[in-house]
Amino acid sequence: MSSSRSVVGVVLVLAVASVLPGLVGGVRASADRHDARWAVGSGLADPAAGNETAPAVVQNVTYRQAPNASGTILATQRYRVRENVSALVVYNYSRGRVVDATGFAARPNGRWTWDGNTTDPSVSLRLAVNRSSRQFGGLRWVDTGDWALANPRTDFAYRDAGLDRWVYSWQANARIDRRTRVGADQRGFAGPSIVYLGGFEASTADATGQRIRLVRPASAELADDSARVLRVLSVASDQLRVGARDSVVNAFAGPRPLRHGGTAALADGDRQDFWVSAGSDAGTPPNTWIHEYVHTRQSFVLGSEMTWFREASASYYAAVVSVRVPPNRPDEFERLRETFGNERGANATLTDRSSWSTTYVPYAKGGRVLAALDGRIRNATDGNRSLQTVFRRLNRHDGLVTYDVFASVVANVSGETHREWLDDHVRGDAPVSPPGSPYAYTVPGGEFDADDDGLSAAAERANGTHPFAADTDADGVDDGTELRLGTDPTDPYSTPVVEDDAVGNATDSPADGANRTAS
Repeated sequence: MSSSRSVVGVVLVLAVASVLPGLVGGVRASADRHDARWAVGSGLADPAAGNETAPAVVQNVTYRQAPNASGTILATQRYRVRENVSALVVYNYSRGRVVDATGFAARPNGRWTWDGNTTDPSVSLRLAVNRSSRQFGGLRWVDTGDWALANPRTDFAYRDAGLDRWVYSWQANARIDRRTRVGADQRGFAGPSIVYLGGFEASTADATGQRIRLVRPASAELADDSARVLRVLSVASDQLRVGARDSVVNAFAGPRPLRHGGTAALADGDRQDFWVSAGSDAGTPPNTWIHEYVHTRQSFVLGSEMTWFREASASYYAAVVSVRVPPNRPDEFERLRETFGNERGANATLTDRSSWSTTYVPYAKGGRVLAALDGRIRNATDGNRSLQTVFRRLNRHDGLVTYDVFASVVANVSGETHREWLDDHVRGDAPVSPPGSPYAYTVPGGEFDADDDGLSAAAERANGTHPFAADTDADGVDDGTELRLGTDPTDPYSTPVVEDDAVGNATDSPADGANRTAS
């Protein structure tokens, strides 16, 4: 991981649906990923038929609200196939009902098969939307009649004559191009896996190597303003150097009656769409916005003993990154300590789901284990490597990530075995205590200034100041200013007398200085 970073600028664009692919509000969706040309007039033969890297099948899905049918939406799937595709099958899932089909015939097993001749085959389904969370209760997806937030299934299979086998759309080797959009007569936003139908505003941030879009439904009152949410996600994008970075990530604010929390949805093996309840704080940990974003950076396939790692890594980095967003808010580090002090499932065995007394075990104990493991890796490598290095290598791993693979990667990254410790705390039921020092949670490398006081994490450690509190001694003058003026930033009785024009905002009161918000 690089030891330096630059502050990511946030570009806020409100209610300009015409400039964002997938947004429709009285204007045609732009042709970035949702090119309307694929929706009509598709011929059977692809112009790029001679190109082996060209998609074998292009699927264009258009979503609409279903009039007078609360709880459902309409999805029309149109297909374009190459000449070497000899068969195409669309699934009629238990939550869907085909209402119209052109070039597809029903089969007794609930599947719909292309006739092989129609040049513009299509199938339209009425999809049931409302679903509850199996883990936490409450609605995970909903159509209220006025708006909908849905995760429709639009999987299909095709037979490649050249390969002489069936290929499924969810497989990594499937040569497909999936395009989603909202009907031109509708308001809404369609991502690869999540679609919102209804009035909305959209904001974007150009983060590190990716664009983050925030879709805010008209009925959603955010706990933090859009700029703050995007800034938090941009910092997470920059600081997570773990690979698996999508060029675009879509974040949806979920209004009530959706449950509190969030969900990252899976599409073609990737999680680049997620929603978070609109009332979720974008500041202090545990930070649901960052938690769901971390899921978009996970490309590993976990074995049965490692399923805990998905939520544990999201929970750990949601807490850690949230305290690194400058300017730091008051008492954020204490909230982090409270989060890692959660004793839920303290004696559970992470690799054995039957020992979990609560669904929060991977979030609570898993996050604590990773906090402690991160500290062990940093100590073993003099701060040159961290848990992020393990995360990155797991993302690159070819095949199933088993417990043995995980332990081996940890050993290779840190230069020493931690197998006995892992066997005790991951495969065993031993409780774990994460580090208490704030320096254990700073950005590796020490050059980042989390509290915006003019001191890097390395300088904070060298001077004994708090890396997540701009004014360690709470005397009204930030730590960087005190050091420049020759006073002790850890001694409240060593307060310098300064002029407003000499140090700018250095003379703000502790409350004012601590409660500054990001622009």
